[in-house]
Amino acid sequence: MMKECSYCHAKNSDKSKFCEQCGKPLGENGSTNEPHETSKSTVAQKNIQPVLIGAIVALVGIIIGIILFIYLKPNNTSALSSESSRTETTSTTKNSSQTETTSSKKEAENYDEIIKVAKELNIEGKYKESELKLASIPVSVLGKPEWATIKEAIENLTNLNNKGLQEQKKSSDNVQQNDDPSTFTGDLAKWANTYTFYYSQSSQKQSRLTIATNGGVTQSNYDGTQYFGRATIVNASGDILSYNTDTLYPTRMPSTKTINSNVKITIQWDNNGGSQNLYGYLSYSSRLALTDGLNKGSGVNEVWITY
Repeated sequence: MMKECSYCHAKNSDKSKFCEQCGKPLGENGSTNEPHETSKSTVAQKNIQPVLIGAIVALVGIIIGIILFIYLKPNNTSALSSESSRTETTSTTKNSSQTETTSSKKEAENYDEIIKVAKELNIEGKYKESELKLASIPVSVLGKPEWATIKEAIENLTNLNNKGLQEQKKSSDNVQQNDDPSTFTGDLAKWANTYTFYYSQSSQKQSRLTIATNGGVTQSNYDGTQYFGRATIVNASGDILSYNTDTLYPTRMPSTKTINSNVKITIQWDNNGGSQNLYGYLSYSSRLALTDGLNKGSGVNEVWITY
């Protein structure tokens, strides 16, 4: 039986071990062993290649993942840190602003209370005590723009205290005792002051009333005229009709109320202008007030109050 070479398909003797044509080894049936081995190798390579490619892809993926992890994590941490820093800064700023606002409000309330007490002491003729009270407000406050109103109130009250102290000194320097009720001295000296008409009704023209320490009186009117007189003052008590003076400049008629007077001031007007009684008391707004206690319509005839 002839052996056929599986490579060149040449016919060989059945005893031949190699192809007489191409020299390739012949199997028992004529096929060669080398192509068979080559086929195995090819199959093995085909099986190995996908595995090798998969391994390479996986390795590349791992390397890329490591690189991304190394380079991106610090950036994220930095971003988070930056965001956290901004949040903390905003929160701190907001809390600081709220704290400053609350602190400023409390300071204003405290200063207002000090000025109120100092004003009451001034009205009572305790000028030194009033100045000591004002001295508790730090001088540094007076230089801040936001405390301009406080500064103005302190300066006005200080001027009144200085004026009161000067009057007290003049009174103490006067060796001769003066019992003339037309002179406003001692505790009564505070009623020698300047008053403004509190609420004008129809046909009234009064604007300002000034009482001097020597008893001289000047009433200025809106039409430019002035009335002059002389006042005497005595301690007094009793219920008198007046206005509620909580409002600084009322645009409508205030409600009436009954007050307990502290002094009675009698004004004798010049040129046979007759006499007039005004009763003095301390208003709830810590200002001096004078009222004639007379009804006029649904209100009071005359009420005066210090600035």
